[in-house]
Amino acid sequence: MNQLYKQRRLGRGHVEVINDSSAISIVDLFWVTTPHLKHTWDSLQVLRDQNLATVRASLEGILDTEEMLKIMKEGANDHTSVLTIKGAFPKSVYKGFILKKGDNAEYEVSAYKLGYKLGFNVAKAEEYENGAVACELFTDDNLALTHALEFLYPFNPPTTKDIYVKALERVNGTPLQSQLEQLFIFNYLLSNFDFHGENFGFLYDTETFDIVSVAPAYDFNSAYDAYGDVSAYDSDIFTRLSQFMNNNKHLVQNLQKTKNFLETDRYLSKEQKQEIVSRADYLVSLVHEEVD
Repeated sequence: MNQLYKQRRLGRGHVEVINDSSAISIVDLFWVTTPHLKHTWDSLQVLRDQNLATVRASLEGILDTEEMLKIMKEGANDHTSVLTIKGAFPKSVYKGFILKKGDNAEYEVSAYKLGYKLGFNVAKAEEYENGAVACELFTDDNLALTHALEFLYPFNPPTTKDIYVKALERVNGTPLQSQLEQLFIFNYLLSNFDFHGENFGFLYDTETFDIVSVAPAYDFNSAYDAYGDVSAYDSDIFTRLSQFMNNNKHLVQNLQKTKNFLETDRYLSKEQKQEIVSRADYLVSLVHEEVD
């Protein structure tokens, strides 16, 4: 996990991380405080964005103690929520963005640019600095994310393959159905073998807890691998692609332009682009087939 990565690199244990961060992150439902701390949730978020030393430490795994002392002398604080972010790769949070670095983080930019041109709902990502990318947060105080796994099976996690069928059953006949089908199509197009139950989900109203929409597509640093293990969704998504495409025929016109859209991408290899174009052609061809 991302938290474990930081603990090992920075030499901070579980207790220290909780004390450093008040246990809050962008996905926490609760936070921890102690009598000597006078922070509010909002003030902790402000401190996070003021303390660039811990933002960099979260990305690099190296803490600049001189910079930290300077920040604290200027009235800031060493509390930060960036130490508790979930995930397997180095990342941080800064001013409304998740910063990711290494391990093909640049694929996030490729996915966003291609998805935007094709008409898919994808989390915005752009180049940042020193090889990092910035992925814009799509949640706020009024709109929160629940992963598909925790939403559909809050107390009894399913096998990996169950999650896609159950998600489709849950939104069947609602406006969310098309959104979810398009999400599945896009992840197939990009060969995203890391498309598991915590890498897609739903946005809900934090006041009413009503589901508002399917969350934008996110987390693509493990995509573009046509030979990766896609067994997790091969039978549950692949066999339904014809149905999905015929329900979303408006995607065809843009999918036919996939090759042109990829010309300016400087992160993907020639082979990766060819695979995407091949998959786009296959998706278009499905529209002419009968749907059960």
